[in-house]
Amino acid sequence: MRFLCFHGRGTNSQVSTLRSHDIKHRINCLGQQIMESQIAALRHELDNIHTYDYVEGTVPAPLAPGKSITIVLERTLVDIGRPLELEAFFPTNGHYYDYFSFESADSVQKALDDLASFLETEGPYDGLIAFSLGGALTSTYLIREARRHPEKPLPFKCAIFLSGGAPLDPVALERGEVSLLDDTVAGNQVLRGLPTVHIWGSNDKLWGDRSERLYALCDPHERTMVLHEDGHAVPGVRAKEALLRSVRAIRRTVGRVAMASW
Repeated sequence: MRFLCFHGRGTNSQVSTLRSHDIKHRINCLGQQIMESQIAALRHELDNIHTYDYVEGTVPAPLAPGKSITIVLERTLVDIGRPLELEAFFPTNGHYYDYFSFESADSVQKALDDLASFLETEGPYDGLIAFSLGGALTSTYLIREARRHPEKPLPFKCAIFLSGGAPLDPVALERGEVSLLDDTVAGNQVLRGLPTVHIWGSNDKLWGDRSERLYALCDPHERTMVLHEDGHAVPGVRAKEALLRSVRAIRRTVGRVAMASW
């Protein structure tokens, strides 16, 4: 499968850059950047038939206070042994980005429009993998597409959300307001028919409640939840049991998508 990957707040994806519209498209290359490091253990355990491209935000931001990453050194997984701040491995004066600002509806709308243009030019992709803010961006985009074009299939066949942020309300954005989509009034905006995997930590004090809200907005017949004991982090080699549960959930979901495509 061809996956498109989205990073979290105040991070980045990889090293070499190819601009497509206003979104920076990161093609696979060697590098020790944050998003690649965060999903390194998952990629290592998944089948090597998959490919991964990366989308980077354009809004400059400080380095996020993330923890529990797996470092990639010359294609070798290195377990750091204990949770550490990102500052231990990435310079605080580096180039880090958000996809949008929560303070501006125009900023969110621009990010959504840029993503739509990017997919039209560079797609199609089979699935998405999104961490934190990337989950908020992609789920908002999917819900907006489902609302605008209910007769069309969604632009992805599956979605993997890692500590995923909750979607914003597309209707409120059109009014110039930024607010989370209320799962109690979402109605037909639920992402029906989309296989999803939701992986987040029971000790996530940052966005744990938003990951739970995102899970509630997805199709009850197509969603899978993996709850681990870490915080706002992706299971790595240090958390082997959680990592393997996550991999099994992703494989099952990818398998269902593949069977449906035959």
